[in-house]
Amino acid sequence: MKHVVIVRPKVGFGLGGAETHAGMIALKLLERGYKVSVLAQEIRFPKEVSGEINFLQVKKRGRGSLLKYLFFLKEANRVLESLKKDYLLLSPFRFPKANLLILCDPLFKFWLKQRPLPRIIKEISNLGIRARVFLKYEELCLRSAKRIIALFSPTVELLENLYPEVVHKVAVCHMGIDHRRFNLRLKKQKHALREKYRLDPKDFIILFVGNEPRRKGLSLLLEVFPKLPENVKLLIAGIQGKSQERIVYLGKVQNIEEFYALSDLVVLPTLYDPGALTTLEALATGTPIITSVFDGAKEFIKEGVNGWITTLKKDELLQKILLAMKTKISEEACSQSISHLTWDSYVDCLVSQMEGL
Repeated sequence: MKHVVIVRPKVGFGLGGAETHAGMIALKLLERGYKVSVLAQEIRFPKEVSGEINFLQVKKRGRGSLLKYLFFLKEANRVLESLKKDYLLLSPFRFPKANLLILCDPLFKFWLKQRPLPRIIKEISNLGIRARVFLKYEELCLRSAKRIIALFSPTVELLENLYPEVVHKVAVCHMGIDHRRFNLRLKKQKHALREKYRLDPKDFIILFVGNEPRRKGLSLLLEVFPKLPENVKLLIAGIQGKSQERIVYLGKVQNIEEFYALSDLVVLPTLYDPGALTTLEALATGTPIITSVFDGAKEFIKEGVNGWITTLKKDELLQKILLAMKTKISEEACSQSISHLTWDSYVDCLVSQMEGL
């Protein structure tokens, strides 16, 4: 039996998009007969499978993102040293010397350019210790990995510009989605769901999903929103905030699929996302999306067919939303555009890349 160790500080369900992604890899490898260990500080799996996963617990240490990261590397390596060397190290996280490195987190080198800071402050910040250490470890992770997985094709283009020396090790494995949870059947309940959440059936509802509002571009959407017609309502899922008459903060939402289904449009003007799960979930539920040129999942957007792609200019985002409001989009076209993206096909691709490592 092949042994795979998956490493990330948190792995499992209800912990975040990247954490769910790592959890699905663990479950699908179990289904394929692998012995699966998870090297993490915290895991969250369904009870029926948690006993099958070997939890290699890493101590939590440090304060602040940099110290937490460095201490995690140190403690995780200490745990690995106690294991027999019969495992393959799969890392959906910046972890040096992984056999298979999956780029599900933003490339830090590109994010430094994209951060929404004044130019002078950004330049000074980019010269700081935190930025230099994270850059050093990002480069180390990419150089030391035996094989690198990009979740979407635009990430390969970024690597060609930022780290051309590692591109020969890169393969694209398109991330999957749970079609049992996100599907067109929910769209048929659109009006019932609006009634359930006391939302006016006559309103045009825009949904924003994300627990990192700065990176996901919420401030840009909020700047544009007052210029939209009065019948437009904005639902914001993932964070807390002070609701207003036309803007509702939902906080953390367990049944997010219902909100995709009751919405008319999803808007995600992200400053940078290797591949937004929100984009795939919206489409699977039959809801068109406006995402940005910096979303890796944009490769599945066909303008005017299942959504639109925007720059981060306010006027362009506004015009794209107004265009979406008057364009009839087929729910089936949205769903069919990503129907081939399944967790099984994704993990099969990972397994094929693991061969020979």
